[in-house]
Formats: sequence, structure tokens, C-alpha cells
Amino acid sequence: MNEFTAKKLGEVLAFAEVGIETFEKGRDALTSVLGADMLESLIEESEMHASSIRKIATDEGTLDIVQKKLDGTGAKLRAMRDLYVGDQWDNPTELLEWSGFFEGAATVHWALVKGAAEAKEDKDLITLAETGLHRHHRMLEKASELLHLVGKKKGTA
Repeated sequence: MNEFTAKKLGEVLAFAEVGIETFEKGRDALTSVLGADMLESLIEESEMHASSIRKIATDEGTLDIVQKKLDGTGAKLRAMRDLYVGDQWDNPTELLEWSGFFEGAATVHWALVKGAAEAKEDKDLITLAETGLHRHHRMLEKASELLHLVGKKKGTA
């Protein structure tokens, strides 16, 4: 695995970890709009991605590169999230709005991983990237759908 791919894996690992942290911290508010089953599914998928990425990085001997990128990207994501959400962790609308930034960014990073995996013809990494893309698309679509309903409700109030 080349350095580019290792760095991209570090970035999507950061999205997995920060996503899990965000879901846990905003659990009550997010459960109220997503439901407990969807929230648990998103957490489990993110945990699976994190575990798979760590295994790949270890097997490829690139764990140091992945970890360094994870640390840097994770710090940026947490800072952006905390600035955006502020003290609104009990506000599902605010958390869903943040999800638009987060899930969109995660999606494009997984697209980079998928392209790198295709170039390497790494079927396992292609499959992992496809599951990453699906997971983040699903949450982005759900957040968009729910925010559309919020807009309709509050637009007439």
C-alpha cells in the first residue's frame, strides 16, 4: 500500500471514530429522530470500519502513517464539530445539520479510498470502501429527509 492510500485510510478511520463519539455524545437527541435501531446500526458499522482499517494498516505495515493521519484529521473533525454543535447536544436539528458537513466529507474521503483500492485491484478494500460509502450516504440521506420535515414544520409556524 502506498503512502497516499495509507493517509486516506487514516482519514476515514478518523471519520469512523469521530462519528462513533458524536453518536454516543448525542445519543438521546439522535435516538429521538433516528430511532435506536438505526443509531446502533450506524455505530456498529463505524466500529467495523475502524477495526477493518486497523487490520489492513497492520497487515500492510502502514499503521504508523494511518495513525498519524488519524490523529491530525480526528483533531480537526472534533474541533469543527464542537464549534458547530456548541452546547446544542440535546438539539436533534443541530446534530442533523452537523451531519450534513460530516457525512458529506466522509463520503468523498471514502470515494478516494475506493479509487485507490480499484487502482490496486484490492477487492477487500474495494468492498470496505463500498460499505463506507453506503453507510455515510445512508446517514446523509436520512439527515436530509428529517431536516426537510423540520423545515416544512417550522416554515409554517
